[in-house]
Amino acid sequence: MSKPKSYHENFAKFFENPTRDGLRDLIKNNVGELRACDFKAQWPEHSGLAKHVLGMANSGGGCLVVGVAEQQDKSLEPVGMSALTDKADITNGLKNYLPSALHELVDVLDFSFDASEYPKLIGKKFQVLFVEYNPSHLPFVSLRAGSSIRSAAVYIRREGATEEANHDELQRLLNARIETGYSTTKEIDLKEHLEQLKVLFAEIPKTRGSAIQISMSSLFSKALGGFAELNPNYPKESFEVFVLRMIEFKKHRVAEELDVSV
Repeated sequence: MSKPKSYHENFAKFFENPTRDGLRDLIKNNVGELRACDFKAQWPEHSGLAKHVLGMANSGGGCLVVGVAEQQDKSLEPVGMSALTDKADITNGLKNYLPSALHELVDVLDFSFDASEYPKLIGKKFQVLFVEYNPSHLPFVSLRAGSSIRSAAVYIRREGATEEANHDELQRLLNARIETGYSTTKEIDLKEHLEQLKVLFAEIPKTRGSAIQISMSSLFSKALGGFAELNPNYPKESFEVFVLRMIEFKKHRVAEELDVSV
């Protein structure tokens, strides 16, 4: 079903500047769910909510309005929420399923209508989850499986539904990321960085003396005595010790992502 231009404009205004009046107009003039806007009578369980967040993040952003029920004829009724849900419970529940780059793109706002020009809203509460669009990290992939979500799946929004991306849609997501010019060079070139670091370490001898004395120092340092003294300019932390320390840092980082202790 084709959506009136005015309805898309109402959504765009509300998404750019979320106000009570903007939400009122969006609910009052609704003609059903949009690709970028979904409505729920109550919060979905965490994996189901994560699926919608991933779909919106991969499809240009969007919002999910909670407190609006879909009727049998597909019309939407503002039923309101009996109580507002703690935002921390929502965001913490999502973290199990969303990549870290997506966490900062999600926000939840509360809306209460003690009075309104639209009588159906009076005395009712709503919450809206917003998902910003950042193509630099596309595609956003689910971290784990849940009752409503598959692990390592890529979801997108189609009209009124969140579904897994097909091949062509996945290619469009990858192209959108490439167009941003964003690159994970620091991850791709890790091996190269380490090789360069080895070269730099090799430029500073551990001991001072003649070339022959230096080469023999590791085996006969005691015999050479003063001729093979330690070089005070050599890094206090050797290459191997540095790599070991980085491994420990990385282990703790991974543990934080998985919410476990090392």
